[in-house]
Amino acid sequence: MRRFVATLARIFACLLVLLLGLAGAAVQGAEPIKVGAVISLTGWAGFMGTPQKEAFTALFDEVNSRGGISGRQIEYFLEDDQSNPTTAVVAATKLIRDRKVAIMTGPSITDSGMSMIPICEQEQVPFVITGPVVAPFKKWVFLVGPGDQRLATHIAEVVVTRLGAKRVALLHDTSNYGMTGARVLNKEIPQYPGASIIIQEKFDTTDTNMVPQLTRIKAANPDLMVLFTTGNPASIVAKNYKQLGMKTTVLGSTPVGTPEFIRMAGDIAEESGWIFMAAKLFVADKLPPDDPLRKVLYDPFKRLMQEKYGQSKVINLFHATTYDGAHAVIEALKLAGTDDRSALRNALEKIRFEGFHGAFACTAEDHQGAPKDTFTDLMVLKNRQLELYKK
Repeated sequence: MRRFVATLARIFACLLVLLLGLAGAAVQGAEPIKVGAVISLTGWAGFMGTPQKEAFTALFDEVNSRGGISGRQIEYFLEDDQSNPTTAVVAATKLIRDRKVAIMTGPSITDSGMSMIPICEQEQVPFVITGPVVAPFKKWVFLVGPGDQRLATHIAEVVVTRLGAKRVALLHDTSNYGMTGARVLNKEIPQYPGASIIIQEKFDTTDTNMVPQLTRIKAANPDLMVLFTTGNPASIVAKNYKQLGMKTTVLGSTPVGTPEFIRMAGDIAEESGWIFMAAKLFVADKLPPDDPLRKVLYDPFKRLMQEKYGQSKVINLFHATTYDGAHAVIEALKLAGTDDRSALRNALEKIRFEGFHGAFACTAEDHQGAPKDTFTDLMVLKNRQLELYKK
C-alpha cells in the first residue's frame, strides 16, 4: 500500500511539473498586447513629441520588465505625424489596420487628434487622447486632463477674479487649440460684471512676425493680454513685444511656459513680468516631500525617467501628459484582462486614478478625464525658473 501511495505521489508530482511547464510556456508564448501612438517627432511640434516618446518608452518598458500584463508583454508602436494632421490619419490607419493595435493613444497636437478621431470611431478602436483636444462626445474617444475648454474657463476666472482685469486683449493662434481657447474666452469673460474682450487678434503657428497684431493691441491699451498658443510661437510674440516696448501684463496659457519658450524668450518674459498658467509639476521639486503630487506621482516618475535617460533628465508638461495617457491605457488593460477593443473601451469608463492633470474619471456620459481644471496655477519666471505667482 505504501508503495502504491508513493507511486501515485510521484505520478502526481510529475503531472504538476508538466502542467506548470505548459502554463509557463503558454505565458511566455502569449501574443503581445499591441498599443499604438501617433506623436509629433518632427515638424514644428517636435518639441512636444520627443518627450512623449521618452515617457511612453519608459512607462511601457517598465511594465514589460515586471512581467507585462497578465503575463503578456506590451508591444508598442510609435508613429511620427510630422506635426501634420493629414499624416496623423495615415499613421493611425496603419497602426489600426496593419499593426492591429488594440488601443490608440497620443497625439501631440490638437489638429492631429481631431483628424484621428474619425478613423478610431470607424474602426471601433479606443483612443486615449493625450493632446489638448476638445471634441463632441464619442463612444471610442477618451481624453486625459480637463481639456482646452475647461482650461480656458479656468483662465477666464483667473483673469477677472484673481488678476482683476476688466479690459482684456486676446491674442491666439489659428490651430484648433487656439480657436477653442478664443471661443471659450469670448463666452466666459463677459459673464463677469464689467469684464470684456476689447480687442482680439490671431496668427498662424508658422508666422514669424506678430508686430501688426501687437501694435493694434498696444493701441487698445488693455489691462491684460491673454496669449493662447504654444511655446514656439509665444517666443516670437515675446520678441516682438519687446521690440514694440510694450508694458501690458501678459498671461500665457499652459503650453506657453515650456522649457523651449524659457530658453528662447524667458529673459524677456521675466523682465516684463509675464504670468503663466502652469502645471504644479513645474515646481514639484520645491514642494514639501509629503505633498501628494510629489510623493505619489512626481518623485517616482522622475526616478524612472532618470534611470532610463540619465540624472540630467528634467520632467516637463509633455512627459506628464503622456504619463496620464499611458497610465490610462495600462489600467484599462489590467481591468479588462484582455486586449479586446470593446472590453478596453468599457474599462476606460470605469478606471479611476489621480494623474498629473487631475483625476481620470470618465463615465458613460462624459469622456473628458478631469471634471475640472485643478492642475494649473499662476506662475512667473525668476532666474529662468518658474515660481508660484504672488501678487
